[in-house]
Amino acid sequence: MRPITRDVLTREIIGWHQQGLIDRPLLETLLPRYETQGRFLAALLKWLGLFAIFQLGLAVLAFIAMMAKSAGVAAVLLSGVGGGLWYFGVRMATDSRQRHPFTGSVLVTASLAAAFGTLVLLHVAAGGEDEGWVISILLLLTGALAALTAYRYHLRWPLLLALLLFFHGVGAWHAYGGHGAYFADIQDERLMALIALAVIVLGLWHERLLESGPLRRCTGFGALYLIFGLLYLNLSLWFLTLFGKPLDWVLIFTGAGIAQIIAGARLRDARFTGFGIVFLAIDLYTRFFEHFWDRLSAGMFFLLAGVLAMIFGFLCERWGRLSPEPHP
Repeated sequence: MRPITRDVLTREIIGWHQQGLIDRPLLETLLPRYETQGRFLAALLKWLGLFAIFQLGLAVLAFIAMMAKSAGVAAVLLSGVGGGLWYFGVRMATDSRQRHPFTGSVLVTASLAAAFGTLVLLHVAAGGEDEGWVISILLLLTGALAALTAYRYHLRWPLLLALLLFFHGVGAWHAYGGHGAYFADIQDERLMALIALAVIVLGLWHERLLESGPLRRCTGFGALYLIFGLLYLNLSLWFLTLFGKPLDWVLIFTGAGIAQIIAGARLRDARFTGFGIVFLAIDLYTRFFEHFWDRLSAGMFFLLAGVLAMIFGFLCERWGRLSPEPHP
């Protein structure tokens, strides 16, 4: 069997399991039949090779730009590299023989990241100031370019980048704070929650209607909308419960987690169930931390947290075994 055929069958089997169409035992039976031996090592080596080539190229461009002391020169160089990556990436990803689809998608995604860097350098070269709204606009412009590329050539990787840029553009930020600390922030959690909810609805509509009709070649796009929507909806609601926020948001966050579990059971969709269980557990742990961290010793606190986590996991697994199996 050709490696491409094995890859397609492996992705389909994993997708069936994630959608709840097949159970875990059937997944473990089917997957070894088609999974390529040494798949993880081969993928790791491929990623490392691409990363090394890309970083060496950027190092050369950075050296040239530093010697020229011009952001405009750096923008021209980066745009040339990005254009070349986009051209060859599209050709490889859309090749009728599908010899290098994965590498092509990675190159297209890297070219879109280079497009964002080019826009930033052009802004600096034009004497623009470092204002937050400018970066947001550039993120949204790059996201629109990535979405157009995804739909034009039916590639999922650019759409993933487009969604990431979109949510960052509307106010989701993260940064490394030093000393092993990371910071995450959402500028307006209420607005982000509403936007994420709309993206969830869009994902369901895209997956259940459009992908079975006019956009059948865009299979998997709806799943990306759905996953990003669920992630940012839950993060927004979680942030609204931190640092002494009103009890109303705690109840809304808890209700949203329970609603996702129920929706997953009704729709037979493991994605809703998974996000609901994970963020409901995060909610319970957060409340436990807020009320008992200062009242108990560290050892007793973590002991009780571990016991409660084991009980919660046991109840969820027992509930899963007692629930009727989904019918494909």
